Amino acid sequence: MAAPLAPAEDLVVHAATRTILPGAPFTFEVAPAAPGLALADCTLSFPGFTADRPAERLPTGAWRFAGRLARPGFYALRATGRSDHATLSGRDYFVAAEPVPVPARQEAGYYVFLGCGDYPIITGQESHPLAAWSQDQWLGLVDWMADHGFNRLWTLVNGYTLAYPSQRYPTLRDRHCRNAAENFLGAVIAHAHRRGVKVYLMLTTDGHARDFCRAHPEAERRNADGTPGPHHGLALEHPLTQRYLYDTLEEVLALYPAADGLAVHPTESDPDRFNPESVAAFRAETGRDLFTEPLPIRRAWHNRAYARFLAAFFARARQLRPGLDLVMANCWWQDDYVAENLAHLPADVRIAVWHYAWEETEPKPWPIHRWVAAFGANRVLYVPTSQSYLYPTDPRRVMDRHLGTDRLISTAAILGVRDTMYFAGWEILPADARLLDAALVHHPSAGRARPLPDKFLERLYADYFAATAAS
Repeated sequence: MAAPLAPAEDLVVHAATRTILPGAPFTFEVAPAAPGLALADCTLSFPGFTADRPAERLPTGAWRFAGRLARPGFYALRATGRSDHATLSGRDYFVAAEPVPVPARQEAGYYVFLGCGDYPIITGQESHPLAAWSQDQWLGLVDWMADHGFNRLWTLVNGYTLAYPSQRYPTLRDRHCRNAAENFLGAVIAHAHRRGVKVYLMLTTDGHARDFCRAHPEAERRNADGTPGPHHGLALEHPLTQRYLYDTLEEVLALYPAADGLAVHPTESDPDRFNPESVAAFRAETGRDLFTEPLPIRRAWHNRAYARFLAAFFARARQLRPGLDLVMANCWWQDDYVAENLAHLPADVRIAVWHYAWEETEPKPWPIHRWVAAFGANRVLYVPTSQSYLYPTDPRRVMDRHLGTDRLISTAAILGVRDTMYFAGWEILPADARLLDAALVHHPSAGRARPLPDKFLERLYADYFAATAAS
């Protein structure tokens, strides 16, 4: 057998692979992680697994199990056993991968950076592997996605830099980005369409505008004391900001006219801005002084101002390319002002709700509850954690991540949200890791059985294995 799959538990699973075919027999062994120990007994909590024969105790002190998983999906297991009067336990998982090609059941896919995005602020490094990907590598990812039921690819084309060959802002082009030099995104879109995958252009708007702020500091967001705001935010009311945002919109739609939609990203940092143009706009609308207003009043105005800007921005996009699908990714400062967004955003704009938090230990009324209550489940997409972001490298946390992601996607599914985009950002992991992503999004625990047991979500957090066994 191969090396242990997750060598961080008291008991570890040895198997040739984590990825199997539904209905196909497979074997695995459970053994103590510490050398020299033997298991007197071993029991499994492995919902979905059907044993082909009784467990077999091996001369090494490990136990061998043989059986199969009937349906595609992500299947977690918990093993317990006694060794030298001590009780040991361990967790692991298998993925029953669907035969290929798999028809897409809902919108699902990856959001990736063509250029640096905000990678520099997170890592201190200027670029990342995906920025250097060739056209053939992107075509290969599209093919994999099409074969495994992933039918959406979101590509960030601006941000700290511009990840396309801009003519209006040539000095802002990302010098590490291959698409900025070779401009192959249009060919990727054409190939994606042949494979049934839709491609969206992701645009940051009034945030993450590092290189533009360096070129035009007068448009950079200002704190009340006049110092620059965090993370290279822009003053939305400044005319240079408006010109820049509309210029980039018009450029990318001209370069990539076959794109299927736009997804936009508001600033992730505090939206407070006290630039003269912003202060004047607030006074013109309210007759009051932005400097003296309490935070809730300012936040409500920031939400209202952004939603109105986005309505005009999307109207311009539709003038240029009728039929575009339109998505706004929410940010934390909008979550308490859902009503402002509902009142001012166009009725066909959908919301991509970000929430990772796989480490949560109990269900909570996360922002997705508020957005669904206001906009309806059909206007909401979910963006949970992905393989390459918030993915723990500590083996002791790996299973926490997988179970937590299932819980989060199950929460969305219970609310009626089944469209899911994984944020991959700057790295696409190997195919076996992507199969796990596909299994989690296509077959969350909340999607396996109807009707669900009473208080299923609460039980999924209290005892994941007992809850999934009951479903």
